[in-house]
Amino acid sequence: MSHVCQLEKKWFVLFTKPRYEKKIAQEISLMDYEHYLPLRTTLRKWSDRTKRIQEPLFPNYLFVKISMQEKYKVLSADGVVKFVSFAGRPVPISEMEIVKIKRIESADHDIAVERFSSIGEKVKVTEGIFAGLEGELIRAPQGSRLLIKLHMINYAISVEMHTSHVQKIV
Repeated sequence: MSHVCQLEKKWFVLFTKPRYEKKIAQEISLMDYEHYLPLRTTLRKWSDRTKRIQEPLFPNYLFVKISMQEKYKVLSADGVVKFVSFAGRPVPISEMEIVKIKRIESADHDIAVERFSSIGEKVKVTEGIFAGLEGELIRAPQGSRLLIKLHMINYAISVEMHTSHVQKIV
């Protein structure tokens, strides 16, 4: 691998201990590395109260933009388990995937995060904030949800969407 490649900053995915995502994000921020922790707001109920809280959109995952030379320093952060890797090498995520996740995170929709395992009908969104995104359609009793796969972390995001806003990809 060339020296230039080692210094080029790319997005990578960290796998974390459960409920360490925010703590790791703070520590990486103190290290002065760019990071991204997608969050969603949910209602949490306790016996005495209900509260809106911010929780990670993808539990146990945090995105960091680093060069390969910086990977060991990032791995030293308390709560980091490993990089998401293929054949023993951390796999970079494209800037476009990060942009897609940010678009989904910023949308004012009911977002559910689901692990994907089944293959559905491939579709492209034709209207709204998600226009241009491709995913897989899942039919649910209360309507249709567009399932947008994020292959690198084996998660998907599903959003309630009217079927007229999607077009089948042939």
